[in-house]
Amino acid sequence: MPNYDDFLMESYELREKLVSDKFRPKYHFLPPEGRWNDLNGVMFWNGRYHIGYLQKISNGPNELDFSSWQHISSRDLLHWTYHKAYLREPLEGKKGDYFNSGDAMAGVEVPTIITNMPRKGICIYQCHDDNLDHWVPLKENPVIPIDAGWNRHIDTLDPKAKFPECVIFDPSGWKEGNTYYALIGNKNYRPGYEGDSTSLFKSKDLKVWDYVGPFYKSDRKWTAEEEDCACSDFFPFGCKYMLLMHTHKPYSKCQYYIGRYHNETFYPEMNGQLSHLGSMLAGPETLIDDRGRRLFWGWIKDARSTETYGWNSIMTIPWHFTPTPDNRLKINPVEELKFLRYNKKLAREMDLSASEEVIIDGFASDCMELKLTIDPGEAQQFGLKLLCAPNCEEETVITYDRHRSQFVIDFENASQDKNLAYPGRSQPLTSGNLKQTVPYAIEDNQALNLDIFVDKSVIEIFVNGDICIVQRVYPMRGDSKQVRLFTNDHQIRSRNIVKWEMDATNPW
Repeated sequence: MPNYDDFLMESYELREKLVSDKFRPKYHFLPPEGRWNDLNGVMFWNGRYHIGYLQKISNGPNELDFSSWQHISSRDLLHWTYHKAYLREPLEGKKGDYFNSGDAMAGVEVPTIITNMPRKGICIYQCHDDNLDHWVPLKENPVIPIDAGWNRHIDTLDPKAKFPECVIFDPSGWKEGNTYYALIGNKNYRPGYEGDSTSLFKSKDLKVWDYVGPFYKSDRKWTAEEEDCACSDFFPFGCKYMLLMHTHKPYSKCQYYIGRYHNETFYPEMNGQLSHLGSMLAGPETLIDDRGRRLFWGWIKDARSTETYGWNSIMTIPWHFTPTPDNRLKINPVEELKFLRYNKKLAREMDLSASEEVIIDGFASDCMELKLTIDPGEAQQFGLKLLCAPNCEEETVITYDRHRSQFVIDFENASQDKNLAYPGRSQPLTSGNLKQTVPYAIEDNQALNLDIFVDKSVIEIFVNGDICIVQRVYPMRGDSKQVRLFTNDHQIRSRNIVKWEMDATNPW
């Protein structure tokens, strides 16, 4: 057994390493150490916001991971308290019966979570204490065995399976009247429904589940057949419904459908993406709070290795989803973030002539909220640079291209670190292609109102309340903090320019 003092010293040294990491965010939540991914079990209960997240521990080379659903809660959406884990292997079964993703069921009287155990199947747990610290499995678990559907690990269809059309995978669920519903699987293999369409099940008692069929028919004008529907979240949205999901192929992304829900079937009417190639946003989750707000969080992947740096990935700040009168999505940061602001700094209105670039004096920071309005006039390419070195040796360039109706986030020169591995389609993005392209159209006389959150290695850019662009970057230089405005052709005007430093919420 190791000496206790030696153990403590190793713990202190690890903490010092983590705390001193210049890319560790200050107000975006992240676990103290280790690697994690999908958010799970997100709910508002007894005056607190509760979030679960999948914490992973390696079980040796080429072995499946041990995993747990860790649990945090907050009263203000800013400061988080650690709880006993929602789920921790082996809660039931034997060692190695690990957990994948799942969801908190909506509309239930007793807090209920539904998850997939890859070696067992779909399992359900309930809690009867107000702090959500003690979860009890149903004795009927797994309520849908893993061998009841398509075997996703060897990609084969067993015709003798109970539900051969669907994949037993990430579940989500809700209660509607006296019936429980669950979306199960990341694909449905019924002819004509191939692709991201998922499968619907229902139950009267959470114990016995009946297969309803495909929940919707995937529309090839929006998505490709290779796409899937993982980490699903389904809820009313304005006069319509929204299905939020994570897609693994052709690249990792968050997307959603808005449409009609009738007779246990969803009819998508529009599709939108929350992330694009290079963004690294995944694992979406939402809840409804006591103010009726639909709040969103996502998991943002890392381009550095956990083995080298001891930690991996962060959580988005909370986003507030609202529907427009025509049932389209509006996205804004939650108002509670204003309580982190300090050291307010204002800048004068700026007119930039054609092909001009200017530094906003006094705005240099790598931990801030920045708000500004850009009136583009006749300009076709314009934007700003963040985390910019004085000689531009490092810079993250955000360009709006009016001709192509898109933002381009160019992080090719954002870092001098050449060991970064940005996830791509089937392999990491490579040098010369480090860009994220985000479609976005503006009207002829429309301004761009930008609300930008910079936190060490992450940038979140809210545009006109319509979209949020997420990007990870890793500037190595200590002076890569400048903010610059530029236009590549015609004159632009920037106004309402204000910056706040942001207080830290992570204890370490």
